[in-house]
Amino acid sequence: MILVLGLAAAACSGSDKILEIDGIAGWKRTGPVERYNAEGLYGHIDGGAEIVLQYGFRDLAVSEYAPAGAADGPASGKRVILEIYRMAAGEAAFGLYSTKLEGGEKGWPGIGADNWVGFGQANLVKGEFLVNVLAPECTEEEIGRFLAAVEPKIPGRGTVRPEGLDRLPREDLVPSSRRYVRGPLAATNESPFLEGDFWGFAGADHGPGGTRAYSGKYGAAPAVSKLIVVELGAEVRPGSIEDRILASFEEYLREVRRDGGTIEGRSGDGRWFVCRHTGSVAALVLGEPDRDAALARLEAALVRR
Repeated sequence: MILVLGLAAAACSGSDKILEIDGIAGWKRTGPVERYNAEGLYGHIDGGAEIVLQYGFRDLAVSEYAPAGAADGPASGKRVILEIYRMAAGEAAFGLYSTKLEGGEKGWPGIGADNWVGFGQANLVKGEFLVNVLAPECTEEEIGRFLAAVEPKIPGRGTVRPEGLDRLPREDLVPSSRRYVRGPLAATNESPFLEGDFWGFAGADHGPGGTRAYSGKYGAAPAVSKLIVVELGAEVRPGSIEDRILASFEEYLREVRRDGGTIEGRSGDGRWFVCRHTGSVAALVLGEPDRDAALARLEAALVRR
């Protein structure tokens, strides 16, 4: 998900100078920092405002940079857009950061906080801040060095990861693939098997009482599967979701059956999908080629606390 922001400002209260980032070697800020509150976020992000808000958004600062010594104006060469999202908490910042992770992303050497650098873009999450660098005309080397120069200027002491990520077994986990899922939009984007109000992702206005999930990818291409561990919110009644999960499996899969407390089915290409619910936790393994491996990973996730 690439966030593209217009530069028309929406007023935010206060005169926060913390995120006016200057002193980046080789670059100069070309204008004032544009600030956005929750109301101003709509219309300035290309279709992505709602998911940002569901994770717990506070405000956004946007700056533009040009190479030091370059002439002003759009025709003068390379530009870097720096977006700094201040979220409600460190876990919320990591959650929004994790929505972009596909697995295998490479961090920049020397940066302690979680980060990745790719073609035209980079991300970093530190404390309650998510940093997004957009620079389609720059090389990865230029972007990485820019991100490394910004990192010390961001408040915080590293990345705050939700404790629930520890529910994901480490064996065969694809590096940089763990996600924190909060709110119904992130849940729907994560998997069609997480669609539906019965999961409770909209509970308590996405606050402390709502459902949360943690996902990770396992294996190696082309046999990559996904594990999702769902911590059910306070509004989800025990025993109220099994029939709905079964109906979801029957909608998307074949050979669906219930075996004790486990619901399982197969896709058209023969991959296994399994789910089990115990107490306030449900786990799903999606797209595993081997049934025994799927059941073992399901069990490993449910016994972890």
